[in-house]
Amino acid sequence: MEKAQEEEMRIKILSKISEIEAELITLREHSAPEALDSAIGRISRMDFINNRSINEAQIKKNEAKLKGLNNWLGKLGTSDFGKCIRCGNDININRLLFMPESNHCINCAR
Repeated sequence: MEKAQEEEMRIKILSKISEIEAELITLREHSAPEALDSAIGRISRMDFINNRSINEAQIKKNEAKLKGLNNWLGKLGTSDFGKCIRCGNDININRLLFMPESNHCINCAR
């Protein structure tokens, strides 16, 4: 990978990291416990509980993506960057950005 491509990837990865971190902040705010003195109805409370569980699942997914992005950022500039751990072939860069937690190329992920 050329230096210009590496710098472009670094910018894309850092941008994706900041996007995910901002989303995590919002999700954590929406997942905060509801105060007991809040006067909300039974249905609203059930909606809150349901939404909180959905938000918590999304938090876990985003944390996995963040870990993957940081992993690839650390490997950027090395021969290991973008390589499938099974076959050693290059992982499509769009796949890395969409599913940064992935360590497999599309063929090995099947």
